[in-house]
Amino acid sequence: MKLLVLLLKEFLQFFRNKGLLIFALYAFTLDIYLASTGIDLTLKRAPFFAEDRDLSKTSRELISKFPPYYFKFKGYILNDRETQKVLLNDEAVGVVVIPPKFEKRLLRGEKVKVGVIVNGAEVSSSYLFSAYATRIITDFLTGGLAGKLPFAPQVRIFFNQDASSRIFMAYSELLTVITLLLLLLPASALVLEKERGNIEMLLISPVNTTLFTVAKSVSMGALVLILTALALKITIEKVVGVPFKGEFLDFLTLTAAYAFTTTGLSLFIASVSENMLQVSQLTILILIPILYLSGNWTPIEAMPKAFQLLSNLSPLKYYIEGALSIAIKGMSLSQVKGDFFKLLILGGILFGSGTYLIRRRG
Repeated sequence: MKLLVLLLKEFLQFFRNKGLLIFALYAFTLDIYLASTGIDLTLKRAPFFAEDRDLSKTSRELISKFPPYYFKFKGYILNDRETQKVLLNDEAVGVVVIPPKFEKRLLRGEKVKVGVIVNGAEVSSSYLFSAYATRIITDFLTGGLAGKLPFAPQVRIFFNQDASSRIFMAYSELLTVITLLLLLLPASALVLEKERGNIEMLLISPVNTTLFTVAKSVSMGALVLILTALALKITIEKVVGVPFKGEFLDFLTLTAAYAFTTTGLSLFIASVSENMLQVSQLTILILIPILYLSGNWTPIEAMPKAFQLLSNLSPLKYYIEGALSIAIKGMSLSQVKGDFFKLLILGGILFGSGTYLIRRRG
């Protein structure tokens, strides 16, 4: 009975805190919408020039193979000096350099090299431009040999056939928001009691420290689960238009395990914080390493060996692997049970340690 009363108190207290309420609603609605629709990881209308030293029909045909949806052809340039100029002035993402006697050498079956010079200052777009241009040029140069090859490679994309970054960004931002709120809300609920001078009264009340801590954690975790469910059904599926392929209950169950794990870190924040400013600072301090080591922004395989080992300590790593498998691939909870149990084990350690620190400081 005491737990139910405390849970009701926490819910009422949260809805009375207009600052946290507005922030939570924004995070699960407008923030996810902006991230999924405003950030596009595909190449679109990338401006480029061609330094055509051959000026042949075949060289012009090669340039025509660059589709307008991905590329924006701005014209021909004459020499390396102009190439350097357009790149220095950020007039183009890249320049395609076609060598002299390109057509004749190609017809004779000789080896031909086509240069792609990209503007390295624009890291993301230059990387995509280089990859797209390389594929187009390779297909063009080997097109005449395709019928003679003993094989015909075919690329098939599973789970996201259009290779749309919107799907990944929508779920990626949702998982980031869940992590932020799970770190922030339980710690805020505890520290606000200190700021208001209520913590001493609670400590001498019939409610023991453990029950008090559990009530704060469960109420804020349940609140995040409710907001997650609404974000999935309304923001992601209805507004953004991203499909959810798995079982809704499986996703929420995995999220509950993640909430149990992350709340342990939030209790640590609360145990060393005296006010909300310290809570916000420590939340950012813990959130950034969790994000970097999770593989959400950078593939774990691309990290240094030491960071790859440290990534095993990030609960977000296991949550991302399981959550994206359920949401995008349509897998069931039983198929991602490895990630689920890792979260529970890590959660037991973190939550137990966080509760101990709260009791000790209380």
